[in-house]
Amino acid sequence: MTRYRKIERLLLLLTVSACMLPLGAPLHVAAQGVPFFRNYLPDEYHGNSINFDIESDNEGNVYVANFEGLMYYDHAQWRMLRTPDNTRIIISVKTSDGTIWVGGYNFFGKVARKDNGELCLKRVAKPDLFNGEVREIYERNGKVRFVTSDGYIFQIEGDNNITIFKNLGKDKMKIGMVDVIDVDAAERGDDIITLENILVEEPLSNGFKAVVKKNGGLIIANEKGETLYTLTAANGLCSDDITYITYDGQGTLWGATSKGLFAMKVPSAYSHFSTHEGLQGSVLSIEKIGDRFYVGTDERLFRQNGLRFEPVAGINHACWAMTKSGTGLLAATAEGVYRIAADGSLKQLSTYNTLSVLDAGSHYYSGEFDGVYQTAADGSNRKKVSPMQNVTKILRDERGVIRYLSLTENKHTIVDIGGRVETIAADATTPFPYPFFSYTDDKGTCWLTNEQGKALYGWKDGHRLDHVNMLLKAFDDLTIRAVYTQGDELWIGSNNGLTVINTRMADPYLNLKPNLRIRSITLNSDSILWGGFGQLPEALPDLEHQDHNISFRFSLSNTPITGKNLYRFRLNDGSWSSWSTNTEASFVNLAHGDYTFSVQAKDAINRTSDIVTIAFHISPPFYLRWYMKLVYIAIIIAILFLLFQLRLRRLEKDKQRLELIIKERTAEVVRLEKMATAGKLTQGLIDRILNPLNYINNFSKLSQGLIKDVKANIEDDKDHMDQENYDDTMDVLDMLTVNLQKVSEHGQNTTRTLKAMEEMLKDRSGGKVAMDLETVIHQDEEMLKEYYKQHIAQYGIKTTFDYGDSHLPIVGNADLLSKTIMSLLGNAVYAVVKKAQKLQDGQQGAAAYTPEVALRAAIEGKDIQISIRDNGIGIEPAIINKVFDPFFTTKTTSEAAGVGLYLSHEIIQDHGGTITVDSVKGEYTMFTIIIPVKKT
Repeated sequence: MTRYRKIERLLLLLTVSACMLPLGAPLHVAAQGVPFFRNYLPDEYHGNSINFDIESDNEGNVYVANFEGLMYYDHAQWRMLRTPDNTRIIISVKTSDGTIWVGGYNFFGKVARKDNGELCLKRVAKPDLFNGEVREIYERNGKVRFVTSDGYIFQIEGDNNITIFKNLGKDKMKIGMVDVIDVDAAERGDDIITLENILVEEPLSNGFKAVVKKNGGLIIANEKGETLYTLTAANGLCSDDITYITYDGQGTLWGATSKGLFAMKVPSAYSHFSTHEGLQGSVLSIEKIGDRFYVGTDERLFRQNGLRFEPVAGINHACWAMTKSGTGLLAATAEGVYRIAADGSLKQLSTYNTLSVLDAGSHYYSGEFDGVYQTAADGSNRKKVSPMQNVTKILRDERGVIRYLSLTENKHTIVDIGGRVETIAADATTPFPYPFFSYTDDKGTCWLTNEQGKALYGWKDGHRLDHVNMLLKAFDDLTIRAVYTQGDELWIGSNNGLTVINTRMADPYLNLKPNLRIRSITLNSDSILWGGFGQLPEALPDLEHQDHNISFRFSLSNTPITGKNLYRFRLNDGSWSSWSTNTEASFVNLAHGDYTFSVQAKDAINRTSDIVTIAFHISPPFYLRWYMKLVYIAIIIAILFLLFQLRLRRLEKDKQRLELIIKERTAEVVRLEKMATAGKLTQGLIDRILNPLNYINNFSKLSQGLIKDVKANIEDDKDHMDQENYDDTMDVLDMLTVNLQKVSEHGQNTTRTLKAMEEMLKDRSGGKVAMDLETVIHQDEEMLKEYYKQHIAQYGIKTTFDYGDSHLPIVGNADLLSKTIMSLLGNAVYAVVKKAQKLQDGQQGAAAYTPEVALRAAIEGKDIQISIRDNGIGIEPAIINKVFDPFFTTKTTSEAAGVGLYLSHEIIQDHGGTITVDSVKGEYTMFTIIIPVKKT
């Protein structure tokens, strides 16, 4: 219903209401209390505090014309639709076809729905159509018209074609932004086109009406036009400056104000009295005298006055309990027991802190901190009848048996009709006949709670009262302190004040079936797959494999003011989540595959909705799709074929290698056998040759001695000999001496060669132990300086040993390695001495030459590297590859046998290492030994 249709009835209604009751003052009528309402403030809806208009669609969604744009609420979250220029929206109106039209500053359009169900603002009027604001939107004769602040009335023709209906003139539009325009007067062209003080009237269910006046709050009237109550900021409403209201047809009245929004259930089975209506503290007791209710709280006693409660003068402390006494009441307070007469007058009967009281006609029982007392009706003859302390409840059953309950002592006392008193512990066999809280009304209905004093329910004639209990579900979380029934009304006292339930009220909420909707589906926190409006698709479009984070928002089509909606969800056929108020379900890092999301709701009165489902599919990455599987199979087959071919080739190569190894091993075995045979033969020959050779050498020396003796004898007989014979004899003897020297020299060389051959035949494979090569090098350094002391001093040889302080661990034979290193060092000394002698003989560069012999040893990775370098005569390139051959030497026969480097090569190889040589003739020679480091 648009606004201009309501004006005449509004005027009449407000006139009647104003005569009956000043604004803001309650009228005592059939209304049982103030309706429950809820404020929505900017921090919650994330918009500006100034709201100009409010409207609801056919599905209960709410649209608000806000200073920042058009807000809408789908009962899951608030969202904002902004104009292209981010300007304010001033008015929102629903026309007969359900379209929501909106107008604002230089903007006129409507709410449209995208293909994915997301809402958007669709501009209908071109930006230059008018200059100003849209002040009113209404429907007339099937046409939508809107009024602008520059004095025009436009009409929409056909498919959003806009024409000028009337030019009113800008001078007639000097009105406030929230003033209601008299559309009929505007179309006639009258000067006065606003309705002073009147904003809106909204029809509700059951003939009720809601009426708003400027800065006057909200009036709720019944079908007779009688004001039931007026709600203002004094009742807790967010603001008295209500700009517009709308009824969603589902039992909720929504209002827009200059400070926020509010929602109210009206008409409703529920109402309440709180601190805004005068009550203070937790309600502990409820009773009634005549047509006035008395409510005791933990702060004081209150008396009803219309829709407000006023403190009872004279009782300024907690009122723990009340009971009827004749036409009045007995009140148990922290100041004692009071008698309240029907006219409201008070009489104090005791001054002791009293927790419970029971009227017994001529006397009453009072439960106090130190026991139970019986006192005469006028307050006299007070006597202690039970020592039970802190009795919180005193009851009398239909047989007249009185029971005392002490929760602190966990026991109760029974006083029978004859006066017998018996104390019984409250255990499983003799429980107190009532739970934590109980109340039995005059109709025999027992009102009970659970062990925490919550979840109130009614019980009568052996069964629960289903209709009433359904209404009570909305207050399951309240801790019940007091209950009172009056006709069809149930008054409940709790920490939240006083709640009233009219069990016969035709509450439209009770006739609504819980309607659950998925409000939005968001991908990766930013992309909206489904906006929540329109028909929910059975399945979403296929998602890519990287789109594996998805969120669902859902809600029922209304938001309860009392109680709460609960939701649960699941993915595929998994377990349901626990019931909660959360309206969002998020899933991250979902694997590819098919999914079905299901959600179910339970409304505030415990009614369960249908299960809503939607399917979606996450596509696998391209490398996991079916055609790629064929490619993978082909690749695997190709790889297996290649592997098979490679294996065949490898087997062929292994076969050839094994054949070659066998051939080489066979040749090696033959060679070794030949060498062994040759070695044995050579060893035998050496042994057979050395002995005769020793005789030759020895007899050669003896013969040289004999020649000396013969020469001496001849010298003695020289005078007796012919001179020619003498000379011939001496020449012969000299020749014999030379020959014998040659025989001795060659004999010694042959002996040296045979000794070298004998050395070559020795077994050097054993004797290896864990050792530190640093020690061997250090010993060789000392030996070099000692053996070649004369050469070092004579030729100024510079010796450098660099092997650091670190250990050089190996597994080897120290003696053999020492001989090898000393052999290489000796060769180095020989090379530098020869070069020095050569330079001295030639006298060219002798002074500039400094002989150097250097040894360096260090760990390089997994090996120990030893380099021995000299700057001597070097080795010619033509013979450098022969230096490790046996019996090859560049020295004279008398200087060496030519097996030193060969033996060094064999020793190093026998230690698993290598030895190499690098040399430049006349410049340097360097031998490099590499031996594996000992494994730890």
